[in-house]
Amino acid sequence: MMLVGLLVGLASGQDYAFPTSPDDRPHWYPTAYKDHGGVDWDCGTITYGGHNGSDFGGGSFAGMDEGRDVTAAAPGTVIVVHDGEFDRCTTGDCAGGYGFGNYVQLAHADGRTTLYGHLKQFSPLVAVGDDVSCGDKLGEMGSSGYSTGPHLHFEVRGAGGVAEDPFDGPCSGPPTYWTDQGVYGELPGDVCDEPEPCVPEAELSCGDVVVGRNDDPGSTSATWRYGCDDFVYSGPERSFTVRTDRDEPVALRLEGLSADLDLVALASDACDGTGCVASSSSPDSSDEALVFDAVAGEPVTVVIDGWEGAVSAFTLTVDCDGGLNTGSGPTADTGASGTEPTPTEPDTDTGDPTGSGSDPTPEGELDEVGTLTPSPPPRPGGCGCDGATAMGGRGALLLWSMVLWMRRRG
Repeated sequence: MMLVGLLVGLASGQDYAFPTSPDDRPHWYPTAYKDHGGVDWDCGTITYGGHNGSDFGGGSFAGMDEGRDVTAAAPGTVIVVHDGEFDRCTTGDCAGGYGFGNYVQLAHADGRTTLYGHLKQFSPLVAVGDDVSCGDKLGEMGSSGYSTGPHLHFEVRGAGGVAEDPFDGPCSGPPTYWTDQGVYGELPGDVCDEPEPCVPEAELSCGDVVVGRNDDPGSTSATWRYGCDDFVYSGPERSFTVRTDRDEPVALRLEGLSADLDLVALASDACDGTGCVASSSSPDSSDEALVFDAVAGEPVTVVIDGWEGAVSAFTLTVDCDGGLNTGSGPTADTGASGTEPTPTEPDTDTGDPTGSGSDPTPEGELDEVGTLTPSPPPRPGGCGCDGATAMGGRGALLLWSMVLWMRRRG
């Protein structure tokens, strides 16, 4: 079988649409951008010290009571839902959700996460593990947590857990993460960006073998997350289509590894963090193997990717009874998590363009991802004794990191 090469690609991010419905968009306005040492992304003053997100008001409590939709800014998987907190806070120091009150956090295929904070009580419509599309409703604007008035706190975090500014300007670092960031002081555009799909370089069937490396010419580094686990894949990846002519189990083996490559099977080539069929993520240089139930004529996208930038030679074998290649395909030589970032900063915006209201004390930092009630950490300069156990705060973070390390490393 002649294998078709791919264009070499660089890592790229999923761009965002402003997270609300078309009907509610006219009610929103920016109230505080991410802080860059006392200035915002455009070197202006629409910010406050230590603010790590972008705040948008939606008409104070009247708007909250009327309902202001908060939607997914990009396709992703729900990794945190926190709900049940008081949602009419005006003091800026209402406990719960580590300052974010009721909030939802999504993981995206490019390794970044987005967080939607201060939501109305009981408004979240999603659960941990749900796959969402851009524009799907997550909840509604509220004033829960460290808030002095109804607004949305929208925060972006990179694969390393560091808050990033989605706006591009003379005082911010990264390029814009919006499909259209608009002009300073107004809303970004509401058009959803299509995630970059995998482009399988060849179709494989029963008996086929591929010998190569995951960084061979034609590899890409565009997809960092596949939705099969919590890991973030920063290594180069290669993808193939596997198709058989009958309903049958198909076994995939990835062997001959010298570094930590993993193997995933997806229902489509969308590669947007959804549609996981099966995966194998053994630690270190262990061989990988998975089995999935093929449907006659239906393609399955198979991806080989490197954890933490891993690069290795490999042999990929497709085993099954039938196959479009009748089980006699040739050997082909192509030669030519991770843990989720967690929110850490306070939010003090009033949701009112006049900027009235007091700044609350900074919240702490989430210790766990995907749990509803992690132990609260100590707040900066204080004991953080909000019912925390001895393993709260940094201790819980260390424990959680050790659990993830042990799970990942075997």
